[in-house]
Order: sequence, then structure tokens, then C-alpha cells
Amino acid sequence: MSPAPAILSPPDFLAALNASSRQLGLFRYLGDISFFIKARTGHYMAANEAFAHLMGYRRVDEILGRTDYELISPILADACRMDDEQVMTTGESIVNKAELVPHNVLSVGWYATTKLPLRDRSGLIVGVEGMTREFKAARGASGPYPELSTIIDFVEQHYAQRFTVDDLAREAGLTVRTLERLFSRRFSMTPFAYVKRVRLNAACRLLSQSALPIAQIAAECGLGDQSYMTKEFGRLLHTTPQVYRDTHAL
Repeated sequence: MSPAPAILSPPDFLAALNASSRQLGLFRYLGDISFFIKARTGHYMAANEAFAHLMGYRRVDEILGRTDYELISPILADACRMDDEQVMTTGESIVNKAELVPHNVLSVGWYATTKLPLRDRSGLIVGVEGMTREFKAARGASGPYPELSTIIDFVEQHYAQRFTVDDLAREAGLTVRTLERLFSRRFSMTPFAYVKRVRLNAACRLLSQSALPIAQIAAECGLGDQSYMTKEFGRLLHTTPQVYRDTHAL
């Protein structure tokens, strides 16, 4: 997928941007929530400081007028652009989608991202506005379901070990069916899909920050062997562990 074309700023888009940007007054004080607005071309038109820091920059003006392809790896930029296109084409919001977001230490984290279509006065979709926050931020990921906080903490502490969805349900004091329903409602994924993402994030961190053999990383992160980890990298990150290491090694 190629980068977005040159930016366009018609009056109706600027009006929509100004109306939406009024929210920045509030979002400036919510350090655990990163807020952004993109034009249809993919260029960032507004953001709060939390989002700039998340992308690895000190100031908001360092990312304005630029696209994801200028700020993050092409692999992650492609995924962001696909979601943006989906929102702008269908007019339907993406709510609390779990996705990888780069950290400024060349690692990645899993965040819950919401994107809405940005419309001009006539109702025409002229861009995307959204927010993202880390799963654990301010315990906000679990929302009104404190049982999920228990699961999030358990997985963070024991992801290297083998356990089942039954084990997670017992840890939270829920039935498997109830646990799966809550995860689907809050994260749009199954409990074990979340576990895989935590393990994958741990693997990304070790790949970028250590010289451990890939097979050893797979074992230490609960991903079984190198073959299985490579399969999961291809499915979720569209790359291989070795390519990720070569790209992100510190």
C-alpha cells in the first residue's frame, strides 16, 4: 500500500476540523488517552500531546501534516490506513479495537483504539477522528467489569506459563461463557486472543532489546517453539521475527 497523496484542506474540512478540535481542550488533560484527527488523505491535522508522545515525538507540531508512513513502520502504517479507509468508506465507527501501537523505545504495546468518521457540514466524510489508550491505563480497559482487571493482571504476570481459558475463568470467578462474552464486548476478541497478543508483545520487546535466540524467546514468551511464533507473527504483524528484530533492534 502506498503512502497517502498530498494534503487537501477545503473549507468544509477546516470547519469540521475546527468543530472536532474543540475537544482538544479536554483531551489535553487526559494523559492516558491519545486523541488524533486525520484528513481523508491520511495526514494528521490535530492531536494532543499524549498522542505525540505515544508516537515517539516531543511536540504535537512534529507530527502534524505527516502520515503514518512518515511516522511508523510500513507494516503498522498499512494496518492503520486499512482501518481509516474502512471507517471513511462505510461511515461506521471502529470501537475499542485491539491494535499494536509503537512505543518510543522501539517496542510495541497493545492499545484499544476507537475511530469515528469526521463529517463536514453537508454530512460528507472528510477524515477520521479517534482516540487510543493502553489496555491497562487507569484500569480503563476493564471499564465497568472489574473481573477483567484480574485477568489482565494475571496474564501480564503468567503469560510465559501454559494455562487455559478455564483457568482464566476460575481466576476471575466467572464461567467460561461469561468471560468470553465480557471480552468480546470490551475488547472485540476472545480471552485467548488477548493472551496471544500479550505474548506477542513480550516477544517483540525481547527481539528488539536482546540478542536471545528466537527459539528461546518463543519459549520464554509462552509461544511454544520458533515455528509457531513465526506463524503468529505472520498472521498478526505480517512479518517474521527475524525481520522485526532487524528493523527494531536497539
